[in-house]
Amino acid sequence: MKSAAVIQAAGKGSRFHTDQYKLLADVGGVPMILRTLETVLLSGFDEIVIVIGSHAEEMQRLLLDYPVNIIINNNWELGQSTSLSAGVQAVRNSSDRACLLLGDQPFLQPETIRSLLAESDRYPEKIIVPFYQNKRGNPIIVPSLFYDELLELTIGDEGGRQLLRAVGFHEFSVGDQGILRDIDTVEDLYSSIMAGTYKKTGNRI
Repeated sequence: MKSAAVIQAAGKGSRFHTDQYKLLADVGGVPMILRTLETVLLSGFDEIVIVIGSHAEEMQRLLLDYPVNIIINNNWELGQSTSLSAGVQAVRNSSDRACLLLGDQPFLQPETIRSLLAESDRYPEKIIVPFYQNKRGNPIIVPSLFYDELLELTIGDEGGRQLLRAVGFHEFSVGDQGILRDIDTVEDLYSSIMAGTYKKTGNRI
């Protein structure tokens, strides 16, 4: 199956109260979005799409040299669902499944994504959702048979949650607390580092 990664990286990050745009904040010497991208590049996707919006010029300059398809979402202020829709539209005719990721998950590990894709191989007609200690996290794997329904259901900041409620999902337990660590605030970032969530992969992009 052809697998696409859709990274949603368009939001303003208004709860991250610094002068710097959240997705450009330093994580282990690397901007947050590149730390997330590093994980995705090591996970074995056939195609990677990054949807940007807020601070689009800065983000585009940073990402231009990487093997990704950059989509600019001019409607990003209308909610996360607009970025999700733009990303899914970009891969709907070229992929059998899409991994829906958040740009502010720099502590996610590539082996976790690979394990989600392997579980999707076993259950190709189910949405795969990771759980860590009984808590639901991200990313999720969505088979192409649900693309149309996903595009119809997503509104505002709901993202893919409405789809999960509508059609259900396959729960998959992982040992990576990074699935729960999307960074909304500066405190989130530092608490994740202090909790030992951050682990260098030993690779660079």
